[in-house]
Amino acid sequence: MKKIIVPVVLLVLGFGSYFALAEQQEPEVISYIKQQGVTIIDSFETPAGLTGYAASIEGQPLSIYLTEDKKYAVIGNLINAEGEDLGEQAMYELISAPQNEKVWQKLEQARWIQDGQETAQKIIYTFTDPYCPYCQRLREMADPYIVKGEVQLRHIIVGILQEDSIKKAAAILGADSPEQALQQHIQHADETSADLNEAALTNGELLVEKNNQLMEQLGFMATPTSVYKDEKGHVRLIEGMPMRDDIDKLFEQ
Repeated sequence: MKKIIVPVVLLVLGFGSYFALAEQQEPEVISYIKQQGVTIIDSFETPAGLTGYAASIEGQPLSIYLTEDKKYAVIGNLINAEGEDLGEQAMYELISAPQNEKVWQKLEQARWIQDGQETAQKIIYTFTDPYCPYCQRLREMADPYIVKGEVQLRHIIVGILQEDSIKKAAAILGADSPEQALQQHIQHADETSADLNEAALTNGELLVEKNNQLMEQLGFMATPTSVYKDEKGHVRLIEGMPMRDDIDKLFEQ
C-alpha cells in the first residue's frame, strides 16, 4: 500500500490566554479537542520536540501535535525533509496494532477452510467468493508457496458478488469435507450452481451468512481481502488483488 502524504498542518487550535497547569494536568487545547468528540489514546514524543497524541474520531485514527508552550495543537501529519511521517510508528503501535490484533483474533475464530499444510509458517486469511476471478488468481499465485509447504491459506468463504454466490459458497462450506470441496472448486471454478449438492446447501447457508456478517463488521469491501503477519509479527491487510509491490510481502517469510 502506497504512503499518502497529507499536508503537515490541517488545523491549528489555540487559546489566547493560557493558564499554567500542573505537569500532570491536561492542556486546555487537548481538553477542547476531546470535547469535540475526539478520543485520545495516548501521547508520544517526537524528534521535532513536539508532543504527539494518538487519537481517533468515529473510528478513524488522528495525529495531534502539541506545541512546546502547550497553547496550540496541530492536527495532521508531521514530516521531516525526507518526507518521513514522524508519528507513523507511534500511531501504528498505539492504534493500528491493537485494532489489527483484534481483527486477527476474530479471523482465527471464524469458519475458515484450510488450504495448505498444517506446518506452514505463513498463515494468510483471505475472504473468498466462489465467483471472484481475483480470488482464483490469488490462489494461483499462492500455489507454488502452498506446494512447498511455506504458506497456508485460510479461506473465509463468503457469498456477495452474484445472485447465487451464497448457494455456491454454502455448497463448499456445508460439504462433508469442506477442504475437498474447496479444492474441487479451485480446479473447476466454472462449475454451475445447478450441479450443487442440496444437502450441502442446507448445511452451509447459515455458515456463509455468518462469514458475510463478519466481513461487513470488519468493514472489508472487496474480495479477495487478505490478512497476514509480516516478519515483525505485525498484522497487515491487503484489500483487493495485491499490487506488484505487495505480492512478495504477502507470500514471503
